[in-house]
Amino acid sequence: MKNRGAVALVTKVEPQKKKKTHIPFRLNVLFLVVFLLFSTLILRLGVLQIVNGEEKRLESEATVEQVAKKEAPRGIITDRNYRVVVDNDPYFSVTYTKTSDTTQEDTLKVARWLAERFEIDEKEIKRITERDKKDYFIVTNDVKKLLNKRLTPKEKKLKNDKQYKALVEKITKKDLKTLSEEDLNIIAIKRKMDQGYAYSAQPIISELKNEQISLISENLDSLPGIDIMPDSERKYPFGKSALFGEVKPIPKESMDKHLALQYDRSDRVGVSGIEKQYQEVLRGTKEMAVYLTNQKTGSTLGDPKIIEGKRGKDLTLTIDMELQFKLAKIVEEEILAAKPLPGNDMLDSAYIVMMDPRTGEIIGLAGKRYKNGKFINDEYGALFNAYAMGSSVKGATMLTGFHSKAVHINEPIYDTPKKFGAIEKSSWTNMGLINDTTALQRSSNIYMFEIMQRMIGPEHYTETYDEVRYFFSQFGLGEMTGIDFPNESTGYKGPVQKGVFGTLLDLGIGQFDTYTPIQMVQYVSTIANGGYRMKPQLVKEVREPRTAPDKEGKLLHRFEPVVLNKIDMEEKYIERVQQGFWEVMHAPRGTAKGYFDDVEKYHNPAGKTGTAQVRLKKNGGIVEKNNLTLVGYAPFDNPQIAFTVVVPHATAQNGMQRINKFIGQRALAAYWELQKKYGKDAETVNALMKQPGENEEASAQ
Repeated sequence: MKNRGAVALVTKVEPQKKKKTHIPFRLNVLFLVVFLLFSTLILRLGVLQIVNGEEKRLESEATVEQVAKKEAPRGIITDRNYRVVVDNDPYFSVTYTKTSDTTQEDTLKVARWLAERFEIDEKEIKRITERDKKDYFIVTNDVKKLLNKRLTPKEKKLKNDKQYKALVEKITKKDLKTLSEEDLNIIAIKRKMDQGYAYSAQPIISELKNEQISLISENLDSLPGIDIMPDSERKYPFGKSALFGEVKPIPKESMDKHLALQYDRSDRVGVSGIEKQYQEVLRGTKEMAVYLTNQKTGSTLGDPKIIEGKRGKDLTLTIDMELQFKLAKIVEEEILAAKPLPGNDMLDSAYIVMMDPRTGEIIGLAGKRYKNGKFINDEYGALFNAYAMGSSVKGATMLTGFHSKAVHINEPIYDTPKKFGAIEKSSWTNMGLINDTTALQRSSNIYMFEIMQRMIGPEHYTETYDEVRYFFSQFGLGEMTGIDFPNESTGYKGPVQKGVFGTLLDLGIGQFDTYTPIQMVQYVSTIANGGYRMKPQLVKEVREPRTAPDKEGKLLHRFEPVVLNKIDMEEKYIERVQQGFWEVMHAPRGTAKGYFDDVEKYHNPAGKTGTAQVRLKKNGGIVEKNNLTLVGYAPFDNPQIAFTVVVPHATAQNGMQRINKFIGQRALAAYWELQKKYGKDAETVNALMKQPGENEEASAQ
């Protein structure tokens, strides 16, 4: 049936128009730039990973810097007139520097090459140990086969280091007999190579000849770790002196201390004398090569960064080497002249020290010991050897008496043998009525004994020893002088027994406590300069390394005079003792009268002689000898030089006790001759001193 009522509604839909996309030109450019940047980044990453990937990976892990050091020359030492007395004798050495990844095979290869081309010192062959031979035998054989063949199943389960130790014990003498002479040469060189530490240049062969230098240079590329380095040994243009000291490998007892101060185990350091005292000044700054190493493998990356080194700073001594040689010669000649005299059979040494009492500068210091027909340098003896000095110390006794009011200026005391309690004492002769200056002039014991006795309170013996020693210490007697030298001696203080009186008397005449020559020159200088105890000084200046043989480096530091203390005594008392010292050398009965009267030659000196009786063992018995001493200074009215002479174990016979005066005479004359020679500029002139001849040089040894 047809539905007539339905009406069909048809809607006509118009098709939409297609929109056209328009991208701006600048956006296209941006896309292009981004594309190119990404392409470049991808390319770069590819290069890094494919071409340099392994190197960069190792570099990223290299967080450890290793420093290889090369020894720098030490500073030189000159005397006060800038004459070089300790220098460096340069030469070239073969050195070996191993890294943390160096193997035994690497070292062995280089050792073989060197052993084939260099003559090995017989001393190095003798230093080879059995362990060195065993290590060599192992490294030159198949280690794995040796381990499998010689170790027990139980030993094979040990850790590597214990396995190796067990293997070493299995190497027999029969094995070692298979080593040839060539093998021993290789071992000798390898032994020295193994002594070095990683990144530390170890000297292997020293004092290379020109042809040897050329040979090494031509083959450096095939000798990893090998280098040619400048090196040096200390040389002594005017002869060696114990004052200078020695340079040696670091002693075992001070290794920890030096390592804490950033030294290397293979370093050489000053072990005595000036070299030790001023080690930090004289040591050079090492050249350093800084390597970047892989933390895991230990291998080095790239070339090292080089930091240049520098020679050590120079020292200027207070010593005048020309005077030093004259003093040494004087001491030798006077010992030889005195030994044949009766009673001088045990006389074998003598010492003299000369010091400027105004500054404390040591101008000359000589010590000689005669042994087995030849002389040995014994400058140390002037600093370390302590002796009873006898009457030379009476200046300190007299000043102690003045200050403590035990005696007063010009007080007369009758010098004759006297009993002190149960003890009878006397001077060397009966002098009768004398005053204080005459007591010094003629060296009265009784006057000094009287001072000691008057200082004693009721039964206070011990306190009196302490009091006397306190005043003596103000002059430096029994005390460290402060000299810039290692390990100074203070002498020996005699044991005090309560109630014992005699030794106190002996203390007052220099026959109980012992003192060193350097203490004695400090003591007489204190009297000479009016009461100021000066610190003795051996080094005057520190300078930059000299740039030419005749041109000093820039002054860095000058050591100024140091007053250690002013003695606690009135000026009038010091002047009184000075007058007594002058009379010793010039008054008619002075104990040194007739030896120093020539004013032009000796410049009006003052001083004090001394004789101390000592008992020595000889051939199972006891013999009596004398220590002969002399202290002095000149000129009397304006002291420029003070001196002390000590001659131990000389004759005890009267009339023969003159070697101390002869040495003092000649030493003082030598000093003034040099002053006249160089004029007003004697302290600073660069003197034109000729090199000593063979005889002079030999006498300085």
